[in-house]
Amino acid sequence: SNLSGTGTQTAALAFGGYYNVTTTAKYDGTNWTTSGTLSTGRELMAGIGIQTAALAAGGYVREPGATTQVEQYNGSSWTGAPSLNTGLYGRTGNGTTSAGLASGGQTGSTSNAVEEYNGSSWSTVNTRPYSAGSAMGSGTQTAALNYGGNPSSLVTTTASYDGTNWSAESAMATGRSMGGGSPSGTSGLALASTGYPGTASEEFTAPSGTSNISSS
Repeated sequence: SNLSGTGTQTAALAFGGYYNVTTTAKYDGTNWTTSGTLSTGRELMAGIGIQTAALAAGGYVREPGATTQVEQYNGSSWTGAPSLNTGLYGRTGNGTTSAGLASGGQTGSTSNAVEEYNGSSWSTVNTRPYSAGSAMGSGTQTAALNYGGNPSSLVTTTASYDGTNWSAESAMATGRSMGGGSPSGTSGLALASTGYPGTASEEFTAPSGTSNISSS
């Protein structure tokens, strides 16, 4: 449980998980194969990028807890990358290994902190309009969408980011956290699947910003 992922339906990547899992698996649209291991096993990382160029940012190590550690994947192996400024787990990842975004997260309490990555360093930028861990995400560093999450209770909040500022979008129909977002989606066309609680799936479309339950 608590693993992280990124990529597309036919080129997906899954890594880490509870308890301090280091395993990495790739999916080609039909089969899963293991490929490479994280140097530090952890859970609830922000997954950023694609199957052949990904970041595992932050996360939770049992023990001591939240970490700033970041690792980069090249399609077969992981190497160290510049650390985040703030150690949080359950952050939402968007973008690529040269233009990444890590938003929200939690330690003892939830956070609205946001950091951008330029391929060589992380910088703190404008905070997200809501504090939550384990929110879902779609889009890029300059056109991102974050939705749902879990502060003291499940939320339906949706917010978009244009590379500078955050804006409120239409709320989800069902509050949830730790669901499947759509890393290869956009800020105007996204999918949220299952999560806690339940099995409902929703689509987000802009500019109308309509949240539609497509199955439950």
